[in-house]
Amino acid sequence: MKRSRGLWISVIFIAILVVASAFSFAFGVFKPVLGLDLEGGLAVILSAPPGTDQGTMNQALENIRNRVDAFGVGEPDIFLSGNTIEIQIPGLSNSTVRQQATDSYCIEDPKQNSYGCSADQSVAQEALSGFTVGSQATQVCLLDGNGDQLQCYASQQEADAAKGGITSAPKQSATPSASTSASASASSAASGSASPTVGPPQGASQYCLTDIGNTELKCYPSRADAEAARTGITSKVTKTSWCIETPSSSSPSATPTPSASASPSRKAKASASASASASPAPATAYGKLDVSSAQPLPCDLASKQAAQTALAGYTTPHVTTQWCVYSSQNQSFGCFATQAAAAQRQRETGQQALLNLIGKTARLEERPTLQIVAPTDPSYASIQLTCSTPQEQATKDCQGATQDQNDVWYLSRAAGSAPDSKMHLGPVVIIGSNITKASAQLTGGTQTDPITQWAVAFTLDGSGSSKFAAATTAAAPTHSQIAIAVDRTVISNPQVQSAITAGNGIITGNFTEQEAKDLASLLNAGALPVELTRQSVRTVSPTLGSESLKEGIIAGVAGLILLFIYLLLYYRLLGIVAWFGMSIWAILALALISIAGKSYGYTLSLAGVAGLVISLGVTADSYIVFFERLKDEVRAGRSPRAAVQPAFKRAFRTIVAADIVTAIAAAVLYLTAVSSVRGFALTLGVATALDLFVVYFFKRPTVFLISKTTKLVEMRGFGLTSATAADHTALDTTMEPDA
Repeated sequence: MKRSRGLWISVIFIAILVVASAFSFAFGVFKPVLGLDLEGGLAVILSAPPGTDQGTMNQALENIRNRVDAFGVGEPDIFLSGNTIEIQIPGLSNSTVRQQATDSYCIEDPKQNSYGCSADQSVAQEALSGFTVGSQATQVCLLDGNGDQLQCYASQQEADAAKGGITSAPKQSATPSASTSASASASSAASGSASPTVGPPQGASQYCLTDIGNTELKCYPSRADAEAARTGITSKVTKTSWCIETPSSSSPSATPTPSASASPSRKAKASASASASASPAPATAYGKLDVSSAQPLPCDLASKQAAQTALAGYTTPHVTTQWCVYSSQNQSFGCFATQAAAAQRQRETGQQALLNLIGKTARLEERPTLQIVAPTDPSYASIQLTCSTPQEQATKDCQGATQDQNDVWYLSRAAGSAPDSKMHLGPVVIIGSNITKASAQLTGGTQTDPITQWAVAFTLDGSGSSKFAAATTAAAPTHSQIAIAVDRTVISNPQVQSAITAGNGIITGNFTEQEAKDLASLLNAGALPVELTRQSVRTVSPTLGSESLKEGIIAGVAGLILLFIYLLLYYRLLGIVAWFGMSIWAILALALISIAGKSYGYTLSLAGVAGLVISLGVTADSYIVFFERLKDEVRAGRSPRAAVQPAFKRAFRTIVAADIVTAIAAAVLYLTAVSSVRGFALTLGVATALDLFVVYFFKRPTVFLISKTTKLVEMRGFGLTSATAADHTALDTTMEPDA
């Protein structure tokens, strides 16, 4: 009785798993993630220049795979053939925006843009009470001692840094070289402003003020005039915008500001209390908000009154609905308070966004800045950029690290320099492969750095840390610049204020949030070691995939019916046990595939379906091995009840050995194969392991329980006795006649 109870528990356990899986399929909780050949999707072919070696192509293949994985796409098919790479991405265009219920209180403006949410309304209200209105300089210009404008910058910090790098030097008839500029700067720094001497030396008609990049800002008739203009440089805010700021940005302030009377509105009162920072409660409350889907606070308001009016419209409504973006592989791309914001995120994660990422070389270089030539400079047109044309980029001289030890000319998109300036840069200090980790983060919003902007923080490996430390140590005394270029375009040109020896840094470049996240993903995945050209983009129709899936299901069901008929005729009651066991195996196998797709991005392709069909045959073999062993025991003179236990014990050893051999073959195939063959190997291996589970927890207890039931054992023509011995006596006599 005790043994029967354990057998029933095992059968009931399996029944619960099957029922739960069936309900999950019925209500859409479980659903296999289909591959490109079953669901449709995108196929892209990229090609490298002729003659690219195999090692370079293998590295490019691996980096592209990392990029696609980081993008949140389900298992892609990536093939390498000669100097071409084909990427097949299932169902990418089928991302959806789903409306979901929530229960939170969000800080929102009248347009329903969300700036943070909390389940507790008092927390959201407390955080909102600390929001303030502040000004931000959006253009700061440097003026010489005569009050003439020299150059303008995006912030006071940039202007102050640029002011410290301005020197006076003789005006040259031709564009000065880096060495000439350096020596001129050195002599100027040494002499200071003490010598109001004579006019310019031979070859120089005037003395000019130059910035750290050797760009001439303004020229004067003598050195004395230039030095007087330099020592009298001042900065002036020429453009100001007003911002709505979070409590954290005003929390460092300890001195109350008497701005409460500026406006009788509710928000003026809140601004006064936050400026005084008498209580850290608003900042603490803001820290408790969920800002993962928050929008950036506006910082482009024309006046203080406009900012205060906008802030007065902020409320903390009860939000019961949010819109979430999910890929076709059911991976979340974020939730938003408005459908419009979710639609924007859906566009950002669509096909075009991925196409822009996977073929981008994304080679990052940091090089010392030697010279900057603005478009207004007479020599600008004659300067040839390094590897700027597709024809040059296809040559070996422009591939990989061939230019790392040379001086180069790159186009600049960096803030602080004139648009489309050309930069003369020295040899490479570090490259993207020296970066071990990169992440996008929002910087600024403090008293010392009031400008909030997206940047990319990075950590260097040992070699990169030592090289970067040496370069910044050499650049710090003169506050020289080290440019950061991606794919031969300078995106940032920061001035080195002090040596950086900790092996980390931040890349700024007026990035949007998505641009910063994309650059971080590219740096983490690694730059492509070769320039790739997009040859074709092909969309696979989901209709074709649906037809393939339909035909595969029909073939599978037909095979199951034929197998069931054969087992029923040959094994009678045991055939029904086998049919139930294989049905249970099929349901649980699909459940496992659905869980793998939802959790790990596994996609079921036609090759995976083939693996399942073959595994179904392996499962049928397991039942046949047991049943044939049971027949042997009965023929040896044992009753069906007595024969079950020794028959299963011996048969199970054979089943385990056979399944282990199949599992080893599947593992080897998975590790050595690529693309859809790996899907075949994975489904074969998992389904084989599942076979052992079903055999032990369903087939064993079910046959044991049948053997204990007399009616089922002795049922005429169909019972266990008929299945194991009676119907085969005549056949055995015929095959083995008496001697």
